[in-house]
Amino acid sequence: GVPKSRTDYGLPEDAFVFCCFNAYYKLEPRLFGVWMNLLRQVPRSVLWLGSGPEIAQENLRKQAAQYGVSPQRLIFCPFVPEADYLARYIVADLFLDTFIYGAGSTGACALYAGLPLLGYAGHTNAARMGASLCAAAGLPELICRSAQDYAQKAVQMATQPHQLRALRQRLQTRTAPLFDLSGFTRTLETAYVQMWARHTAGEPPTALRIPGTA
Repeated sequence: GVPKSRTDYGLPEDAFVFCCFNAYYKLEPRLFGVWMNLLRQVPRSVLWLGSGPEIAQENLRKQAAQYGVSPQRLIFCPFVPEADYLARYIVADLFLDTFIYGAGSTGACALYAGLPLLGYAGHTNAARMGASLCAAAGLPELICRSAQDYAQKAVQMATQPHQLRALRQRLQTRTAPLFDLSGFTRTLETAYVQMWARHTAGEPPTALRIPGTA
């Protein structure tokens, strides 16, 4: 069957679980420093990361120790069968977006599974993907404009569980544009038709905004 408890994933039952399953190449020193500060500010918390090379995991643990954080508070999730992929998100508390290159399909899966995502709005397309997902999921209050804002909201979510529960309940309805695949397809097709009509009419190209995106 599909594991549904934290112990099935090697997670402590009584901890607040920050998670990020983005690829390791999306991690960078400034972000990792913010994460370690979060672990220090939220004592009963762990950071749950995706799978990767053993040497990379060891380096991350060493860096945690340099920040004064026990390496044991970094927990790595191995590859899981496809049937268990979405199930693992359910046992986490908050998905932490990365800064330079944000969450893409991984973040969309987390939101679809009902896990709130703390998005970061950087200055490039790659750095705004997580924030765009938050907007499309109807969670604009989880979009962060700076590292300080990101850290403050993460601590707020970890220390005010009623807010987190409310966000989960909103996600479970799946009424936001992110989950309306048929509506997105119809709107995208309309945009293509409009672009073609303007092209054939000799009009200059203009930006077309698709509802539910940022």
